[in-house]
Amino acid sequence: MSAIQPVDSAFTGGTMELIPLSGDIPPQNVPAAEGEASIHGSPVISAVIMVSILLCIASARTFVNMLPTLAGCFFRWKESLNIENSLMLNIGRNRLFLVLIIPFCLIVSGYRLYDPGAVSSLPQPFHFMAVTGAMLLYLALKDILSLALRSSRMNEKAYKAAVHTFRTFFVVVTSAMLVTAGALEIFSASGSLAKHVLIYETALIYTVCMVREAQIFKNTRSVFSAILYLCALEILPTGILVATAIVL
Repeated sequence: MSAIQPVDSAFTGGTMELIPLSGDIPPQNVPAAEGEASIHGSPVISAVIMVSILLCIASARTFVNMLPTLAGCFFRWKESLNIENSLMLNIGRNRLFLVLIIPFCLIVSGYRLYDPGAVSSLPQPFHFMAVTGAMLLYLALKDILSLALRSSRMNEKAYKAAVHTFRTFFVVVTSAMLVTAGALEIFSASGSLAKHVLIYETALIYTVCMVREAQIFKNTRSVFSAILYLCALEILPTGILVATAIVL
């Protein structure tokens, strides 16, 4: 035990420790590890969720009006042509597509459905921004390819209907993911189970999307043309997206 120092030197000896009268040492605030932020805990993510909820509420009527058509697209390829031929349905579908991009990215980021090693350790807000950036680049690549591959020998309406089938099924898959994610939260499903359920659900609906898109191309051109368009417009950009998740 160190000797008791005079008052005049007690404050010049370097450090001074204060011990409570009870003898208990006050708890230390340990900072949370980086990358462990929850999708519900980040103020930035919470603000984005609130904005998304308001946008979804504002588009609820459009979604209800589009619901029979969206369900029809899941079972009939000609329903995509009906959307393209109807100005109101076309506008409604495109509006829902834009509104649901952010909720889709929130789910993908929150459940780490797209989680390359380069961004896996980022805090939740930055991980969400990385996922959103990857999604926007993916959509931009699809638009560039659709413009570059458009042929004058193919009916313009049919080509747009085939290309925009992705937008229709994006609305379907995001809506389904929101419902599924809510159910998983209610039943307190584990993170691993929730991730696998959402991945399989997305893969199933995306497969139906590619089948409907191929049917449009086949009925307006040929089976060979359908395969080529499908490889260029869907498999190529999606393959690049999956590759970045594995390689990066």
